[in-house]
Parts: sequence; C-alpha cells; structure tokens
Amino acid sequence: MAIAAKQILRQKIRHILKTMSNEDRIYQSNIVTNYLLHHPKYQSSRSISIYVNMNTEISTRNIIQHAFQSQKRVFIPRYCSKSMNMVRVYSLDDLDSLPMTKWNIRQPTLDDHTREIATNNIDLIIVPGLGFTLDGSRLGHGKGYYDRYLNSLDGNFYTIGLAFREQILEKNSIPMNSDDIHLNEVLVSKDE
Repeated sequence: MAIAAKQILRQKIRHILKTMSNEDRIYQSNIVTNYLLHHPKYQSSRSISIYVNMNTEISTRNIIQHAFQSQKRVFIPRYCSKSMNMVRVYSLDDLDSLPMTKWNIRQPTLDDHTREIATNNIDLIIVPGLGFTLDGSRLGHGKGYYDRYLNSLDGNFYTIGLAFREQILEKNSIPMNSDDIHLNEVLVSKDE
C-alpha cells in the first residue's frame, strides 16, 4: 500500500517539477542556497556530502563552489547497482572532469579507486528528494540509495534537504516505513 502511494506521489511531483520555468528554478535555488550558506551547521562543518543536482532539483553548484572556497572537504555520491558511497572531489574543475551518468549528473567511475571514500567523517549531509514535509519526512526517487546509506553510518552528522516550494507536502502525507530516514531539517524558499 505504501509503495503504491509513494509512486502516485512521485508521478504527481515529477509532473509539477517538469512544468516549472527555468527562471523559477534559478530564483528558488538562489534563495535556498543563501539559506544554507548562512546556516550554522553549514558554517561549522568541515566535511560535507552534497548531491550533484539534476535539472528538477535545487541547484547545488554554488554551494559546492562555496564549500571549496571555504576549505571544506567535499564528497559527492557515487551510485553502483544497489549501493552508494560518498567520494571526495577536490575542485569544480575536478567535478567538471567527471563522466556523466544516465541521470545526466557527474560522478566518479566505479573503477576509480584513487579517490577518498567518506566513512563516518562527514559533518553535514545535503540530501536530495522528490518531496519533503517541513518536519523532515522525505520522498526519494524510489531506489533507496540515501536511506540505505544514512542507515549504514555511525557518525555524528546533520541532514538537510533542499526543496522548491512545489516539493513541500502536508505533514504525514508521505508514507514512511522503518527504513526511511527523517531529515533533521528542510530548507525551502519562502513566498516573497
């Protein structure tokens, strides 16, 4: 039942996100980026994990650039079949040199064994999603990568979701099971 409900929600949100204008995406991304860059958890973090955004997600490029300028250690997801790990990137040039995946995002190849892999040394994890509630429930893309990854960690980390207004759902509207991770916080652009 929950799986079917999640699929219906995903279809609805994907449709809404596809109809957003590029101008609105940029506008809301800039607001949410500003919120994050001024957030105490971001400012105090030394190592962050952050997704490389798809077109229908809050843009993370300016956050990644700022993290490098702030001398933070930056890790991005590397997906492989059913699992995911976080691998270090060292600059925007390094990120831009990575190959594109089928999701049209950049990530290190699976045979690149030279990169540092994050263990339990990440302070802040920026988590993508299709939908969020303001109390931290998250609707992912349906593969379970982030839930499995976050459940595997032992470290003391803080999780933040970044959302367009169109991605915010009513409290208790996302069916959650015991494996689904609740985020510490969700940042969303407020109506101006």
